[in-house]
Amino acid sequence: MEIRPMKLKDIIQVRDLEISCIKEYFSEILENKWESLPQQWKDDLGASSKKAFGTYLESGLSFVAEEDGEIMGFIFAQMLHHVNNAENLVWIENMGVHPYLRRNGIGYKLLRATVDAGMQKGATVIHSSIQPDNVPSIMMHKKMGFFIDRRSVALLDCNDHKITPKL
Repeated sequence: MEIRPMKLKDIIQVRDLEISCIKEYFSEILENKWESLPQQWKDDLGASSKKAFGTYLESGLSFVAEEDGEIMGFIFAQMLHHVNNAENLVWIENMGVHPYLRRNGIGYKLLRATVDAGMQKGATVIHSSIQPDNVPSIMMHKKMGFFIDRRSVALLDCNDHKITPKL
């Protein structure tokens, strides 16, 4: 399996996987069924939407896990400047791994790629939103050194000397 920067050619596979992950999450929290949601609302969901994809693609901080031409996982991130006293903050919008391949280290490798690329670009903080009931994601972020606040936001201080980048 190769972890590589996201490319324009990945849009269809990444969109399908991201929507699948979103539908999976919504099936547990929404009383309404996915099919009953307005189409425009569904079209605008996710970092792979037509409105958002280009921003994440250009960031150089979004990656895919690919094997034999198939996208198995993705992470969408971008650099934000001057946010909450952070000069260069990497914002991780969304990440997902195909359900059959979870708990195999793919998410960790995607997260590691984004952290390393962010640090190379001068990131001072990395912010990742986590669903409070997603224990595997919480544990993965903690394993990498993220501080979890109320189990919904994971922060990594890139100036913390305990963090050793794999550059």
